[in-house]
Amino acid sequence: MKKTTKIKIAKIVAICLVAILWMGGIFKLSSMNSDNSNGHSTDILAVFIEDTLEVTNKAGITNSNPSEKKLAKATKLINAPLRKVMHASVYFGLAFIIMLVCGIAFDHRRYALSCIIAFAVAAIFACTDEFHQTLVPGRTGQALDVLIDSAGAAAGILFYSTYRFAYCLGMRHQKALTNKEKVDAKQE
Repeated sequence: MKKTTKIKIAKIVAICLVAILWMGGIFKLSSMNSDNSNGHSTDILAVFIEDTLEVTNKAGITNSNPSEKKLAKATKLINAPLRKVMHASVYFGLAFIIMLVCGIAFDHRRYALSCIIAFAVAAIFACTDEFHQTLVPGRTGQALDVLIDSAGAAAGILFYSTYRFAYCLGMRHQKALTNKEKVDAKQE
Protein backbone atom coordinates (compact mmCIF):
# COMPACT_ATOMS: atom_id res chain seq x y z
CA MET A 1 0.00 0.00 0.00
CA LYS A 2 1.32 3.42 -0.95
CA LYS A 3 2.24 5.93 1.74
CA THR A 4 -0.29 8.45 0.34
CA THR A 5 -3.05 5.84 0.55
CA LYS A 6 -2.16 5.10 4.17
CA ILE A 7 -2.24 8.81 4.98
CA LYS A 8 -5.61 9.18 3.25
CA ILE A 9 -7.05 6.25 5.20
CA ALA A 10 -5.64 7.65 8.46
CA LYS A 11 -7.28 11.03 7.75
CA ILE A 12 -10.62 9.39 6.97
CA VAL A 13 -10.49 7.27 10.13
CA ALA A 14 -9.51 10.25 12.30
CA ILE A 15 -12.28 12.48 10.94
CA CYS A 16 -14.81 9.62 11.19
CA LEU A 17 -13.86 9.28 14.85
CA VAL A 18 -14.51 13.00 15.31
CA ALA A 19 -17.92 12.56 13.64
CA ILE A 20 -18.74 9.60 15.89
CA LEU A 21 -17.71 11.55 18.99
CA TRP A 22 -19.81 14.50 17.77
CA MET A 23 -22.80 12.20 17.33
CA GLY A 24 -22.13 10.71 20.76
CA GLY A 25 -22.22 14.21 22.23
CA ILE A 26 -25.57 14.87 20.56
CA PHE A 27 -26.88 11.54 21.89
CA LYS A 28 -25.64 12.38 25.41
CA LEU A 29 -27.37 15.76 25.38
CA SER A 30 -30.57 14.13 24.10
CA SER A 31 -30.42 11.63 26.97
CA MET A 32 -31.01 14.33 29.59
CA ASN A 33 -34.55 14.48 30.92
CA SER A 34 -36.40 17.71 30.19
CA ASP A 35 -35.81 19.24 33.63
CA ASN A 36 -32.04 18.67 33.45
CA SER A 37 -31.75 19.76 29.82
CA ASN A 38 -33.83 22.90 30.24
CA GLY A 39 -32.28 23.62 33.63
CA HIS A 40 -28.71 23.43 32.30
CA SER A 41 -29.40 25.76 29.40
CA THR A 42 -31.36 28.18 31.59
CA ASP A 43 -28.59 28.28 34.21
CA ILE A 44 -25.87 28.84 31.60
CA LEU A 45 -27.92 31.57 29.93
CA ALA A 46 -28.64 33.32 33.25
CA VAL A 47 -24.93 33.39 34.11
CA PHE A 48 -24.14 34.69 30.61
CA ILE A 49 -26.71 37.51 30.90
CA GLU A 50 -25.51 38.47 34.38
CA ASP A 51 -21.83 38.43 33.33
CA THR A 52 -22.58 40.42 30.17
CA LEU A 53 -24.44 43.06 32.18
CA GLU A 54 -21.58 43.25 34.68
CA VAL A 55 -18.98 43.73 31.92
CA THR A 56 -21.05 46.30 30.02
CA ASN A 57 -21.84 48.19 33.25
CA LYS A 58 -18.15 48.34 34.19
CA ALA A 59 -17.24 49.49 30.67
CA GLY A 60 -19.82 52.25 30.86
CA ILE A 61 -21.83 50.86 27.96
CA THR A 62 -24.88 50.17 30.10
CA ASN A 63 -26.09 51.14 33.52
CA SER A 64 -28.49 48.32 34.19
CA ASN A 65 -29.08 46.35 37.36
CA PRO A 66 -32.27 44.38 36.72
CA SER A 67 -34.05 42.51 39.48
CA GLU A 68 -33.88 38.73 39.76
CA LYS A 69 -37.45 38.62 38.41
CA LYS A 70 -36.47 40.55 35.26
CA LEU A 71 -33.36 38.39 34.77
CA ALA A 72 -35.48 35.24 35.07
CA LYS A 73 -37.98 36.65 32.56
CA ALA A 74 -35.21 37.56 30.09
CA THR A 75 -33.64 34.13 30.49
CA LYS A 76 -36.97 32.40 29.89
CA LEU A 77 -37.65 34.58 26.85
CA ILE A 78 -34.27 33.85 25.23
CA ASN A 79 -33.92 30.19 26.26
CA ALA A 80 -36.30 28.51 23.76
CA PRO A 81 -35.02 30.26 20.60
CA LEU A 82 -31.43 29.78 21.73
CA ARG A 83 -32.02 26.04 22.16
CA LYS A 84 -33.31 25.87 18.58
CA VAL A 85 -30.22 27.73 17.35
CA MET A 86 -28.10 25.19 19.22
CA HIS A 87 -30.00 22.37 17.51
CA ALA A 88 -29.08 23.83 14.13
CA SER A 89 -25.50 24.53 15.21
CA VAL A 90 -24.65 20.99 16.24
CA TYR A 91 -26.02 19.61 12.97
CA PHE A 92 -24.13 22.34 11.07
CA GLY A 93 -20.98 20.93 12.65
CA LEU A 94 -21.96 17.33 11.95
CA ALA A 95 -22.62 17.98 8.26
CA PHE A 96 -19.37 19.94 7.95
CA ILE A 97 -17.40 17.04 9.45
CA ILE A 98 -19.10 14.55 7.11
CA MET A 99 -18.28 16.81 4.14
CA LEU A 100 -14.62 16.69 5.23
CA VAL A 101 -14.70 12.89 5.27
CA CYS A 102 -16.41 12.70 1.87
CA GLY A 103 -14.02 15.24 0.37
CA ILE A 104 -11.02 13.13 1.38
CA ALA A 105 -12.67 9.81 0.49
CA PHE A 106 -13.69 10.98 -3.00
CA ASP A 107 -10.57 13.14 -3.60
CA HIS A 108 -12.87 16.19 -3.87
CA ARG A 109 -14.25 14.81 -7.14
CA ARG A 110 -17.80 13.77 -6.29
CA TYR A 111 -19.16 16.96 -4.83
CA ALA A 112 -22.88 16.34 -5.38
CA LEU A 113 -22.61 12.84 -3.91
CA SER A 114 -20.72 14.26 -0.91
CA CYS A 115 -23.52 16.79 -0.33
CA ILE A 116 -26.19 14.11 -0.58
CA ILE A 117 -24.34 11.79 1.81
CA ALA A 118 -23.68 14.55 4.36
CA PHE A 119 -27.26 15.77 4.29
CA ALA A 120 -28.72 12.26 4.42
CA VAL A 121 -26.54 11.16 7.34
CA ALA A 122 -27.31 14.33 9.31
CA ALA A 123 -31.05 14.21 8.57
CA ILE A 124 -31.34 10.50 9.39
CA PHE A 125 -29.40 11.04 12.60
CA ALA A 126 -31.73 13.95 13.44
CA CYS A 127 -34.73 11.62 12.99
CA THR A 128 -33.19 8.91 15.17
CA ASP A 129 -32.22 11.53 17.77
CA GLU A 130 -35.78 12.83 17.96
CA PHE A 131 -37.08 9.24 18.23
CA HIS A 132 -34.53 8.62 20.99
CA GLN A 133 -35.90 11.64 22.87
CA THR A 134 -39.36 10.04 22.96
CA LEU A 135 -37.81 7.32 25.15
CA VAL A 136 -36.38 9.84 27.64
CA PRO A 137 -38.65 10.84 30.56
CA GLY A 138 -40.16 14.28 30.04
CA ARG A 139 -38.82 14.65 26.49
CA THR A 140 -40.70 14.51 23.21
CA GLY A 141 -39.58 14.03 19.64
CA GLN A 142 -40.59 16.93 17.44
CA ALA A 143 -40.73 17.10 13.65
CA LEU A 144 -39.86 20.81 13.90
CA ASP A 145 -36.56 19.90 15.55
CA VAL A 146 -35.76 17.51 12.68
CA LEU A 147 -36.42 20.37 10.25
CA ILE A 148 -34.25 22.74 12.29
CA ASP A 149 -31.49 20.13 12.51
CA SER A 150 -31.71 19.51 8.75
CA ALA A 151 -31.56 23.25 8.06
CA GLY A 152 -28.44 23.42 10.21
CA ALA A 153 -26.94 20.54 8.22
CA ALA A 154 -27.76 22.30 4.95
CA ALA A 155 -26.08 25.46 6.27
CA GLY A 156 -23.01 23.40 7.24
CA ILE A 157 -22.85 21.96 3.72
CA LEU A 158 -23.23 25.43 2.23
CA PHE A 159 -20.47 26.78 4.48
CA TYR A 160 -18.15 23.92 3.50
CA SER A 161 -19.02 24.49 -0.16
CA THR A 162 -18.25 28.19 0.07
CA TYR A 163 -14.93 27.43 1.76
CA ARG A 164 -14.07 24.77 -0.82
CA PHE A 165 -15.00 27.09 -3.72
CA ALA A 166 -12.83 29.90 -2.33
CA TYR A 167 -9.97 27.45 -1.75
CA CYS A 168 -10.17 26.13 -5.32
CA LEU A 169 -10.25 29.66 -6.74
CA GLY A 170 -7.19 30.54 -4.68
CA MET A 171 -5.34 27.43 -5.86
CA ARG A 172 -6.28 28.16 -9.47
CA HIS A 173 -5.05 31.74 -9.08
CA GLN A 174 -1.80 30.52 -7.47
CA LYS A 175 -1.25 28.04 -10.31
CA ALA A 176 -1.86 30.77 -12.90
CA LEU A 177 0.69 33.02 -11.17
CA THR A 178 3.24 30.21 -11.04
CA ASN A 179 2.72 29.44 -14.73
CA LYS A 180 3.06 33.14 -15.61
CA GLU A 181 6.32 33.32 -13.64
CA LYS A 182 7.66 30.29 -15.56
CA VAL A 183 6.72 31.86 -18.90
CA ASP A 184 8.33 35.17 -17.87
CA ALA A 185 11.51 33.36 -16.78
CA LYS A 186 11.76 31.57 -20.15
CA GLN A 187 11.34 34.86 -22.04
CA GLU A 188 14.26 36.49 -20.21
